[in-house]
Amino acid sequence: MAELVLGSLGVVPLVGVAIKSYQSLSSKLKTFRHCSSTVMRVHKKLRVRRRVFENECHLLLRDCLNDDAAVQLMMEDLDHEAWRERRRDDDLRRLLKDNYDECTELVQDIVGVVHQLETGLGCFEVVKSKQQKDERLKDTWKRLGDGLRISFNKSSYETGLDDLQTANNDLKCLREQITQLQKPCKDLAIKRLATGALGWTDVRRAAKALYEALVGTWSCSQASHIQHFVKLFLETEKADGDVKMNIAILSHGYGGSPGQADLIQLQVRSRHMEWAPYLRLPLLSPDSGEERPRKRMKPVRFNEDYPKPRSAKAPIQGQCLAQPPVDSQKATDMGPHCLGHIDVKSEECYRHVFFASSGSSCKGFRPSTMEGGELIPMDAVCETAGGMFSTVDRLQMARSLVSVVLKFHATPWLGEAWRLQDLSFFHQGGQDLTRSFRTLHLGVEFDQKNLRQMCVGSTMEGVQRTTSTNRLSQVSEDERLFCGIENMALHCLGVALLQIDRLKKMEPEDVLGVRKMARLSSSLGPRYQEITQKCLRCDFGYGTDLSKTQLQKAVYESVAGTLESMMSSLGIDDDS
Repeated sequence: MAELVLGSLGVVPLVGVAIKSYQSLSSKLKTFRHCSSTVMRVHKKLRVRRRVFENECHLLLRDCLNDDAAVQLMMEDLDHEAWRERRRDDDLRRLLKDNYDECTELVQDIVGVVHQLETGLGCFEVVKSKQQKDERLKDTWKRLGDGLRISFNKSSYETGLDDLQTANNDLKCLREQITQLQKPCKDLAIKRLATGALGWTDVRRAAKALYEALVGTWSCSQASHIQHFVKLFLETEKADGDVKMNIAILSHGYGGSPGQADLIQLQVRSRHMEWAPYLRLPLLSPDSGEERPRKRMKPVRFNEDYPKPRSAKAPIQGQCLAQPPVDSQKATDMGPHCLGHIDVKSEECYRHVFFASSGSSCKGFRPSTMEGGELIPMDAVCETAGGMFSTVDRLQMARSLVSVVLKFHATPWLGEAWRLQDLSFFHQGGQDLTRSFRTLHLGVEFDQKNLRQMCVGSTMEGVQRTTSTNRLSQVSEDERLFCGIENMALHCLGVALLQIDRLKKMEPEDVLGVRKMARLSSSLGPRYQEITQKCLRCDFGYGTDLSKTQLQKAVYESVAGTLESMMSSLGIDDDS
């Protein structure tokens, strides 16, 4: 009959019955513990089993019902009406799902074992029946002495205690699994790490080679162009041995309205190659037919078949790169949208093939002017507190910065000592910046007045990153060690994360001010504060050399993983 009653109860009221049963058994064992040393030992062991069971029930109810105050009241008062509320058990059933029946059976078994143990104590009731008024049960037991024979089954109690311990372990295991299953699967992005880690190195090498290729072959014959900016977008892709990058080229000149800029988008596919013996080919100057000593193009061969262009000279010679070549014969060799290629042999050998961009990185972002808020530097977040950037926007910005550092650190595009203002993005207005962040980019400026010097051999002259002077890049190694800067790129990442958090401009060289600010409570929460401090100290447990894959993985898992988890808790999925 008792089993039928228990079978009709839900898990929540059944847990209350089990706790009461434990209390009743423990009370009787405490009463009879002086009758036998064996009973005393059983009582001590049962107290541990009972406490473990109550703690597990408390955790199970708290995790599943998500009402800690109500659960606390229930555990303190076993007659509380909450034990009998149907909605409590309905909530538990909804969260336990397929585990509900197993949980019910497990608690029922515990109640059954406790009842059996309590029934076994009936043999001591005869002692209690002989107890005189105001006599302690212990004294009654001594008074009766050998005249009383009691049969106490020690082995059955030991078996029962073992069963209760096993049941507690099963309940703990079930409760932990249920708790884990309720958590969002935050490791999906981390599981893509193996591929991503390889991609970071490939992208970094290709980006560095692209920079060298542009510096070594850039020329512009249009006198009206006085300034050129090459924008390298964060979005990259590695496929079929190629690293696909997207760039935009802005040309400023005397023509048109003040502030006007021509903009063209290109996709670059870079492939690492083996070089055959090469022939130096003459290249023409942008403004004359005379040959100039300059970096030459090299014939190449690939490890695998690859379409080869017919051109042997620089495909961008004699005109601004912002004006696509019109030689359709070259285009047909590599595809209908191919504009040409650059072959460069320096530290590493690459072929960079240029295609008309499909606009994946900046589709819809073709500003006719660089004013009016369309091109926004990243440090603008520090000037718009409570304005256009929401908490989600700031977390997405921070997540993007991690990718920037992992992909482009130690390249001329980013540099070792960088600032938030070194990055920009295109924005068309409105409050939703998700699409705008896909245009996050780094910039290189080509100064027209120095291009002639470049053509006669000074290839790096006249080319600079579109950044401000950073005193931090000029400090000595001893000064960095004295300031506790273990890794400059990660220190600058920490400063950038701090700026996004505080909505306040900060200088990376103000190490003391940065460290003090980082110790204050974060507006984005303690987890954000923790990853900021880790970046500032390079505290990831894998040394300080960011070129090492282990440290890159640690930064990704610790910083990017935390940011993705924070966005996931806000209902935002990040695919960058």
